[in-house]
Amino acid sequence: MKQSKRRQLGKKITGNARKFGALLGLFALIIIVVMGGRLFQIAGFKSVNNHDLSAATRLTFMQKSTVPATRGQILSSNGSVLADNSTVYDMYAVLDKKQKVNGKPDYVTDPKSTAAALAPILGADENDLYQQLSSNKLQVELGTKAKNLSVDQYNQIKKLNLSGIKFTAQPARYYPNNRMASHIVGLTNSVANKVGQKTLNGVLGVEAFKNTALRGKDGLTTSLGADVQQDKKNQVKNGDNVTLTIDEKLQATLENRMDVLYSGTKAKSAAAFVMEAKTGKIVAATQRPNFDPNTQDGLSDAWENMLNQAAFEPGSTMKTITLAAAIQEKKWQPDATYQSGTLDIDGQKVTDAFGNNAGTLTYRQAYERSSNVGFAKIEQSLGAKTWKSYIDRFHFLKKTGVELPNEQTGSISFEQPIDQANTSYGQAIRTTPAQMLQAYSAFANKGTMVKPYLIQKTTDPLTGKTTSTGKTTKVGTPVSSSTAKEVLKNMEGVVNADDGTAKQYSLSDAGYQVAAKTGTAQIAENGKYLDGLTNAIHSVMALVPSDNPRYIMYVVVRQPQVFPDANIQITLNNVFRPVMLQALNDEDSSVKSATKTVDLPDVRGKSIDDATKALTDAGMRVATVGSKGKVSAQSIKGGQSAVKGQLVLLTAAGTTTVPDFTDWSQNEVLSWGYLAGVKIKLTDSGYAQKQSLKAGTVLQNQKSLEVTFKEKD
Repeated sequence: MKQSKRRQLGKKITGNARKFGALLGLFALIIIVVMGGRLFQIAGFKSVNNHDLSAATRLTFMQKSTVPATRGQILSSNGSVLADNSTVYDMYAVLDKKQKVNGKPDYVTDPKSTAAALAPILGADENDLYQQLSSNKLQVELGTKAKNLSVDQYNQIKKLNLSGIKFTAQPARYYPNNRMASHIVGLTNSVANKVGQKTLNGVLGVEAFKNTALRGKDGLTTSLGADVQQDKKNQVKNGDNVTLTIDEKLQATLENRMDVLYSGTKAKSAAAFVMEAKTGKIVAATQRPNFDPNTQDGLSDAWENMLNQAAFEPGSTMKTITLAAAIQEKKWQPDATYQSGTLDIDGQKVTDAFGNNAGTLTYRQAYERSSNVGFAKIEQSLGAKTWKSYIDRFHFLKKTGVELPNEQTGSISFEQPIDQANTSYGQAIRTTPAQMLQAYSAFANKGTMVKPYLIQKTTDPLTGKTTSTGKTTKVGTPVSSSTAKEVLKNMEGVVNADDGTAKQYSLSDAGYQVAAKTGTAQIAENGKYLDGLTNAIHSVMALVPSDNPRYIMYVVVRQPQVFPDANIQITLNNVFRPVMLQALNDEDSSVKSATKTVDLPDVRGKSIDDATKALTDAGMRVATVGSKGKVSAQSIKGGQSAVKGQLVLLTAAGTTTVPDFTDWSQNEVLSWGYLAGVKIKLTDSGYAQKQSLKAGTVLQNQKSLEVTFKEKD
């Protein structure tokens, strides 16, 4: 009986085992089928969770094998670096408590103290940071304040050893002079190339116009394990360096004077340009509002490049073109008279800004005193067809080809007789500053116009070989040599006559005769002209010296809300006079032969003493940021050509002492401040004379200092 029970129990156990084995086999079969299907999907479609495995594999391989090209520098005509390469950092925080390294937390363990430590470095709100660091997310970014961090900010945060704070590095552009010539130099942004690496792309100014040359060409190091650098098509080609025609010293003075004008007038906008009359080189150019390309502060208000994109009614500076046409067509009768004040054309009126009290004037006075009526009558004597032919001959309504993107052509209203008359004194026609500079160059060059240009040359950074050169380009001869000469004589009258509108611009005390024409243009909105001097565009165009012009300078201010001087032309002269005299008298002016240049040695890796000696022996001035170890960077790279006496800034480790700023230019002081992480407050213009921190002071917690400047006699 017992044996029978054992047999029954054995059969039951065996049956259960078989059932369990069958279930286990079925479960294993299901797993195999599912995994097989998944593998088939991956093999067939090469994707997982919508991620393309082929692309991911290719991306990983290409990132390892691609050698990114280094973007070329942008330099001033003096050899100073205006745009260079740097690295910025985006910061993020790991909050996932599972993240550990060697058993230690690799996440933010104390949100409150972390927020307190980061806030002053980022310039961010501590409570806002704390809220983000206390979230339930696994990882968080910390807003715009935590993006594009400078090397200095990165180093400060790294020294804190904050658990869970991470960084990603990406290439960036560094502009040593901040806002200086920002619209000319331009701006880059960071974009992903075809293999996912971050690269720089020009979006404004010369950075955009010469983007292809500056960017260079990426190379390859390996391909399927083979060395491919021997193949020229796979070699990395670093971007070319671009040297501008901008004279850094002259630009610095112009920037300072424009700051004073813009803040003093509360204008909607302002601009100033200096061009070599014979060559077309733009040696200084600025506008307001401008922007800081390092921080992009002000960029939202300043996208338009006024040199070639701001087409506006030029006002009475256009009368010089009408004058030239009348002289060329033998319609100019300077001693003939007319009745000033008001002129009726088909029921519409042309009026003089000085009203009806001037009475009878000669046509010479019409130019000197800027009479709209006088020039409307000159246009009528020329006839609309002939007058329009001169607008075309001076290349208005055409692009100049200046090396900046998105150039505008301007526009004109010319159908009705009133419009035709209006264009003779600069209303009903819109021109760009580049077009005006080009047109006026005809009077400086015996009737021949030259194109304005900004790029002096491009060079290969490896060999130093010049790959392209800017040159003077003659673009037309709208008038004869004799006409150009007579135009200049009449422009002299605008400066010399007692009632001339440009008498403020006289440089006779400095030994120079100026030829100039002022302009005041009403601004049209919704088909109607606005009233009042605060709703006008005020300008001056000047050629110096008038007997053989070396420079053409154009200064424009739009809708000034405050008039700090008795006459707006006095205010504009506060820009014109110091800049023009510096251009004419500066020994290092770019118009003179560059006989004092030197190829700089590369001193990176040398001790500070050895580097300083090598550069001093080469005729350079030297200052350092840091006091120990080897030189890690120099502001003008080795192998580049520089002007003797130029300042070279060296970067090293250790503490930084304040140099003696005496006779430094403003941009030299600002460049040192940027590298040292010190905000510089500039007072007055010219060259440094006083400083709030004594030379030799060791920088500790100082975040700012003030430097006072004075013009040289």
